[in-house]
Amino acid sequence: MTRRWTHGCFLLFAALTGCDGTLSSGAGTDAGVPPDAALADAGAPVDAAIAVDAAPVELDAGPTCATTETGSEGLRFDGSDDHVAMGVAPELGLATFTLEAWIYREAGGVTTGTGAGGVTHVPIIAKGRGEHDGSNVDCNYAFGIHGDVLAADFEDMATGANHPVIGRTPIRHHEWHHVAVTYDGATWRLFVDGALDVQRRVDATPRADSIQHFGIGTTFNSMGAPAGYFAGRIDEVRVFDHARTEAEIAGAMFDALPTADGLVGRWSLDAADGGADSTGTNPGEIVGATSAAGATLGFGVAPAVTASSPPDGDGVSATAELSVAFDGTAPAEVRFFAREITAEDDFTIVVLPDTQYYTVVDRNLHRYFDDQTRWVTENRDAYEIVGVIHNGDIVNNGDQRAQWVIADRAMDTLEVATSLFADGIPYGVGIGNHDQDTRGVAGQTMLFNEFFGVSRFAGRLYYGGHYGSRNDQSWVTFQAGSLEILVVSLEYDTEQDPAVLAWAREVFAAHPDAFGILNSHYIVTGGGNFGAQGQAIYDGLRDVPNLHLMTCGHVSAEARRSDTFEGHTIHSMLADYQGRTDGGSGYMRIWELSPANGELTVRSYSPTLDRWETDANSEFTIEVDLSTPEIAGAAFEPVGVVEHAAGAGAVTLDELSPGGLYEWYAEVSDCHHSVRTAVSRFRVAP
Repeated sequence: MTRRWTHGCFLLFAALTGCDGTLSSGAGTDAGVPPDAALADAGAPVDAAIAVDAAPVELDAGPTCATTETGSEGLRFDGSDDHVAMGVAPELGLATFTLEAWIYREAGGVTTGTGAGGVTHVPIIAKGRGEHDGSNVDCNYAFGIHGDVLAADFEDMATGANHPVIGRTPIRHHEWHHVAVTYDGATWRLFVDGALDVQRRVDATPRADSIQHFGIGTTFNSMGAPAGYFAGRIDEVRVFDHARTEAEIAGAMFDALPTADGLVGRWSLDAADGGADSTGTNPGEIVGATSAAGATLGFGVAPAVTASSPPDGDGVSATAELSVAFDGTAPAEVRFFAREITAEDDFTIVVLPDTQYYTVVDRNLHRYFDDQTRWVTENRDAYEIVGVIHNGDIVNNGDQRAQWVIADRAMDTLEVATSLFADGIPYGVGIGNHDQDTRGVAGQTMLFNEFFGVSRFAGRLYYGGHYGSRNDQSWVTFQAGSLEILVVSLEYDTEQDPAVLAWAREVFAAHPDAFGILNSHYIVTGGGNFGAQGQAIYDGLRDVPNLHLMTCGHVSAEARRSDTFEGHTIHSMLADYQGRTDGGSGYMRIWELSPANGELTVRSYSPTLDRWETDANSEFTIEVDLSTPEIAGAAFEPVGVVEHAAGAGAVTLDELSPGGLYEWYAEVSDCHHSVRTAVSRFRVAP
């Protein structure tokens, strides 16, 4: 098959409304950095080809300001080993508390755990981590990012049990956010930008006498050994000895706060005072972290966007007016950014159905398995392959080591580092009944975990984690431009464990902006019905808003179904060729996803035979939602600026491509703050 790629560009006529006066320097997305520079820092290049009546759009520097001061300093953490250490800090051992900080995520960071029954997270503030249960080396509190949402945990005084809470609001990259968590002795509360996100009643007492160390940007055990690292900037860290109210948190989040009632630790993280604690009790030792632009504090509240148009998913004619309305105490500058989604945004996921017979030693069919993974690596660029999913039944006999050796060699081909993938091409694996040591018995996975266990994937950036202590249930992420693909793989089980489904729900919930895929060995029968496990999975996850696809093997057939619950559709697909010549002749599935068209085209191909199947069961197209509110990795271009806007701003885009799909967002900046709208889409009439 020949893959053709096209490059799309568009001319924009920007009608700048409400423009008067000369603008001087002001704050952008990153305090002190113009929005276009901050955008480039986010990995979204600005294309100078965009024009206004064939002339470049000229963006000026910002609103006229009485002062050029734009914000405080903070610390940048590299996500590798940077942190701030305070030692045991017994004054920070608390049974009730509030933890607050300003954070600016620049990458994923490195996760760590709070113990069995706890939570994995990228640390922000912590006094402890998972170490031991039932003594003063239990975790007093830990606060960080779980997936893309907030999470916190503690271990209790009674038994050392964990009591985590997980948020729902995404903490997106390349934006400043104020984050906070409170515990009042009974109830957790998480806050994002001063607003309550999630609360959970746990009725337990945190281990306030923990001798584990306190830190920023990492967690420490009782010996002061760090684990987990934040990637980005942190500013204005505060610890209170009581649970503050939502009004108190929102009312002071834009202030520098050296003293306050119940404040037991406060670190401004400015270059001038290093790791000094304004309360004077627990100065921190900065290890590796460097000074960087911080959050804007001391200049009142940021503008609040109250409306934007056109609505997400709306249709427009040949022109489009982009507009935002906002609340604020002073005139602001509104900058608009847009891009056309084209075939350049297309990407591919390869799905490997049951490879079991290719691993049987005396059948000598391993070339099919080898050819599949070699084809992926050799065609990665031509097809923009972002990841691979194995449906399970990797081997035929889970208790035979020689078969796992063949599978190991074939999958190892994907793990060769490249300039694009430092950890190799990302992939996730499911466990089929043939992969179990005792066939069909869930949890009998000794050899699977020896060859494809946690240790194989730990440290790979695409590997998210697992359920329990083994890799029987796991999740990975693929990155396709600004879109994150989340793949959760569940083990074959004749009676689906409800606790595993609850875990899967939490994984999807922790990545609310991701495009979700559920991978399990047996979901759909050859007749297109749900099998018992497939029915249980669908019933348990059908209301998960970001789960869009389910994929499986197990039955030698091709089938698919689409189910809609409360307006949300999940497509389930079966592909398994093991009943054919040579155990399948190397046929596999190639998923080609087109964000521009909102489509997934499924094709079936054998690299060994160099043959495509094109019947209706083997090649088809379905509609899928591939939108994303993120900007990182997408080539947004500046399309207009409204100066001295008083409560609203708008630009008009002209000469749009008929039938084209566009994304846009706006930034509203006063002299000291900047806020960004979510990314919205509109489709131009044909």
